[in-house]
Amino acid sequence: MRGDLTEQQAAFVFHYTSDPACLGNGSASARAAGYSDESAGEIARQLLEKPHVRAAVDAALRSQISGRMAVKASRLLERVIDDEDAPLKVRVEAAKTILDRGGFVAPSAFEKAAEAARREGKTVNALTLDELRAEIAAIAQSAVPMPAGGRVIDVEVGELVKTRH
Repeated sequence: MRGDLTEQQAAFVFHYTSDPACLGNGSASARAAGYSDESAGEIARQLLEKPHVRAAVDAALRSQISGRMAVKASRLLERVIDDEDAPLKVRVEAAKTILDRGGFVAPSAFEKAAEAARREGKTVNALTLDELRAEIAAIAQSAVPMPAGGRVIDVEVGELVKTRH
């Protein structure tokens, strides 16, 4: 995308996304890129409306986020997870975030039931209500218990099914 930019536009993108003195400030970035002081604000607005300039800004920010910022974020989450003085809820959320970003998303009850149905050669839609209830009960049995002081919303499967009809 940089090939579509003029030298001055590329300088604007650099200052807007990477220069600590201008970061996110369109007027300051335009001035630093060599545009006139009097028209810097208007030029910045116009530049940010141009699709190829906006795309270059987005690409630069994505590159920063997926590179060094991702490493910093991972390190921060790791410190939170390891900090035994941090509230358990915060540590668990940090762990979930790391797992989620790593592609380890917890399967839902529906996904688990679908997997069980596939093993039996059925689709989830082909399971009877009793079979679905049995799968949900099996999933609930294998769940990790809540820590002391945790809050649980108690709903019976039958109540859930009744409210959907």
